[in-house]
Amino acid sequence: MDSAEGAPAARIAVVARDPRLVEAVRAAASLAGVEPPIVLTGHAALLGAVLEGMGGFAHLFLQESMTGVDSTLLDALAEASPGATILPLPAHAPPEELESRIRAALTGGPPAPPTPRGGGLAGMARRLDGDDGLLLRYQPIVRVRDRRLVMVEALARWRGDPVALGPGSFVPALERAGLARRLAAAVARIAASDLMRNGAPAGLAVSVNLPVDELEKRDTLSWIADQLRAARMPRHRLAIELTETSPVRDFSRLGRSVRRLRARGHQVLIDDFEMDDRRRRLLRLPFSGVKLDKEFVQSLATSARARQQVRRLARQGLSMTAEGVSTAAIWRSLRNLGVERAQGFWLARPLPLAALPAWVDRWRASQAG
Repeated sequence: MDSAEGAPAARIAVVARDPRLVEAVRAAASLAGVEPPIVLTGHAALLGAVLEGMGGFAHLFLQESMTGVDSTLLDALAEASPGATILPLPAHAPPEELESRIRAALTGGPPAPPTPRGGGLAGMARRLDGDDGLLLRYQPIVRVRDRRLVMVEALARWRGDPVALGPGSFVPALERAGLARRLAAAVARIAASDLMRNGAPAGLAVSVNLPVDELEKRDTLSWIADQLRAARMPRHRLAIELTETSPVRDFSRLGRSVRRLRARGHQVLIDDFEMDDRRRRLLRLPFSGVKLDKEFVQSLATSARARQQVRRLARQGLSMTAEGVSTAAIWRSLRNLGVERAQGFWLARPLPLAALPAWVDRWRASQAG
């Protein structure tokens, strides 16, 4: 599972083609005594900012109804600046109205949260089976040995105004409402459809999160197969990450479920495995591997006990993926410890589909160089 990193600083970005809007933001920034804004004038500039992981903005000003720009790139830019004030600017507003809006944003209180499309829980539930509610980010997962991209993790977002909402804003509510199955099916459906499109990285595997209550059900294989069949995605390209939103009550049943999924060709991973994890009993079951939680991974540089536990997991023959790889030093430590794969902001933030092929090209070029 993913989590936000970083905090907003007193920086401003404006995404606009209209020079009048750009100048209005520049003037307001000068009067407020903050540094001039970063200006992103179109799709290419916005894509570049997302690929660079540009973030840490305190304020984001977005031109309303800006054609030729993928809205998911705007969402990703905003996501890299958690806590930022986000203000859409109408291109045809009178100058005094623009000035007032921008000044209020720069000097006002906490920003209003994005509004989910579909309204409340009932409206969101109606949109789960369509294409105008749920959307996905894809975080690259790289093999440590040869730096080859081998998988992406699909991470849920919800379309909203002015930008998309993070998982904490809607996933727990949907699960409490008994909609975990529909949410998981929608994620599998969208991920399979996205990665089988022309232009998507060929042959790439994708992992999706599934809570233990859903993984244990006998018909899980059936609905997963339905989503893959509709997109014509081979079964081996979909991996399942077990998330623990509720405790495991029946280890035998869970073991049978894991065996059935692996027999169909799916990898099944334990997500967010911690140092001294109380779920160590799960390692007796036939999981394909574990994903080491971010705090566990980031303690490897300073904790001999953490390194010892990782080596012990490697001796058990478990495939390990390190989450939250945020520095080159952490990356360098992984190979010696027997960690097979890595993901984290040092490699790439979670990306919208629109940015994934460009990131793949950039990553391959960097490795060739």
